[in-house]
Amino acid sequence: MRKFSKDMMGASAIPIILALLKNKETYGYEIKKDLEKLSSGKIIWKEGSLYPVLKKMETSNLIESVWNIEDHDRPRKYYKILPKGKEELALYLEDFKMITDILNNLLKLKG
Repeated sequence: MRKFSKDMMGASAIPIILALLKNKETYGYEIKKDLEKLSSGKIIWKEGSLYPVLKKMETSNLIESVWNIEDHDRPRKYYKILPKGKEELALYLEDFKMITDILNNLLKLKG
């Protein structure tokens, strides 16, 4: 099975995380597992790669985190999307649609 390229992962990590957080607040390990499931195992994030992206997104005010210690044996840092993150996600989706349209048009060309 072909794995998702590192270059594509780097370009799409933020919009993927924002899309996952648009649906629910969650913690890092669950983000990792949800992505693996949604990609049928083609995208596997190493925790050492995921958490720096989450930190960068938090610093950019796209998401925020809060520690939850009540529902679990150990504390978990939950992430949620902020209004700026929702706006950024909409822009990413426009970009991806444009790229998809361009690629589809190129593949239709004869020659």
